[in-house]
Amino acid sequence: MCGMWVGVRARQPTFRTSLMNMKLFRIVLVLAGLLFVGSVGVIYAAGTGPADALVADGAPQTVAPHSGLWYRVEYEPARKDKDATITLDAAAKNAANGAAGLRLAIYTPEQIGNWIRGDELTAIGNGSKGVDHDLIWSGRFQSGQTLYAVVYNDTDAPITVMVNATGAVKPTTPPPPTPTPLPNPFHEDTPVGKGVSGKIAFLDAQGGNLYTVNGDGTGLQRVSFGMDPQWNHAGNQIALARQGPVPGIFLINADGSNERLLYNTTEPRSPDWSPDDGMLVFSRQTDVKGGGQICFRGRCFTLPTNSIWHLGLLNTSDGHYNDLPTTDHAFTPTWSNDPNLIVYNDTTLGLVKTSPDDDPSLEPFVGDLRPGVGSYDPLKILSPQFSPDGKQIVMMMAQPPTWQIGIVNTDGSNRHLLTQMDNLDFAHPSNVAPVWSPDGKQIMFLSDRNGKWEIFVMNADGSNVQQVLKNVTDQIPLTYSYSGERMLSWK
Repeated sequence: MCGMWVGVRARQPTFRTSLMNMKLFRIVLVLAGLLFVGSVGVIYAAGTGPADALVADGAPQTVAPHSGLWYRVEYEPARKDKDATITLDAAAKNAANGAAGLRLAIYTPEQIGNWIRGDELTAIGNGSKGVDHDLIWSGRFQSGQTLYAVVYNDTDAPITVMVNATGAVKPTTPPPPTPTPLPNPFHEDTPVGKGVSGKIAFLDAQGGNLYTVNGDGTGLQRVSFGMDPQWNHAGNQIALARQGPVPGIFLINADGSNERLLYNTTEPRSPDWSPDDGMLVFSRQTDVKGGGQICFRGRCFTLPTNSIWHLGLLNTSDGHYNDLPTTDHAFTPTWSNDPNLIVYNDTTLGLVKTSPDDDPSLEPFVGDLRPGVGSYDPLKILSPQFSPDGKQIVMMMAQPPTWQIGIVNTDGSNRHLLTQMDNLDFAHPSNVAPVWSPDGKQIMFLSDRNGKWEIFVMNADGSNVQQVLKNVTDQIPLTYSYSGERMLSWK
């Protein structure tokens, strides 16, 4: 079969007979089976590595430019068909280019283990062009194990792909049937507005294309790609994060020119500007703790890992870096108009205040996810952002089964929702990724209330909700992954 790994039996991994390699294999299994529920990693999109690899079930997934999307396949040699076959097909909207710019690489736990120890990541096989599929690989092993298939996108644009595994693999469980939704007889459609003032920077997906457009829908322009774009206060530069091919914090001019790397670091997120545009605060992963296995009476259990995220400060003129006092799970920082006040979201606590100059208490002032404390308040929060006058913070608040937009005063008082789900609806849309207008009178956000992600705006008190930039979202599909990403910025 196409893409067959020739000589599999002769080159069978030796971890079954080597105690050292057996320990390494267990470490790999820990990575492959991390328990993300209750850990910081839960807010980040799956498929970023072996720890949160997707199931190869043929579901459409988008691969960001110059990045890889990880899948796992459970090989079971006891099945009638001894070969595992992994196929990759580009979605119909990419059919013009087929799989051009895509690569399919296959790894075993041994290769992943060597990679974790610092060796080069080397594939045991690569997909090749097939008769019925864009790329296909087949292989056979002597024992059951977890295989990893990685789709690499070498192009400058996101590509939607379907990856499927058949043959000697553990079958995936289809989702249970769901009832046919009944329409809400009292549902009111959101009116389409004429637009807004100013200029918008937006992403089509996390790590995807970055566009700018006028508030009335004119002047659409692709300017770059990356994550979490943020206009500076002067409106002439955009800061963004990028996790590959060169990871770090980047600055570009408003028209996309003069792109430059300000600071090189792994796993950066969410840059935000100081009031005078002289500094940037951002989040980055600094460590991964925990993991491993515990065994009792012959049964072994995988222990969860804990990703450590801290905030850093960058001088925008020379890229000089300083640490900022934070807790160990600091995400999505937002800088007030007060140069000494920064608020961030700790996913194990709530909203926390810190400062470049003072000694902060690092106690949550909105929400508190610590059971047993007197201030316990099980509020899950994402994407806080200060209002331009520094008096309020808009944020996402978990309202299961949805996310909605809430607002709170800077001192933690008067917390309330601006959007709410309608209990009469069978399909409950979410409202996410809020940002302020430059004058603080409106809030822009994404919503899937019409069956896909589109852009809406409302007054700062939640009234007068209107859809905007419909001509843009009709031609550019948006994807939101609930990873706290900033999809919009408004100047």
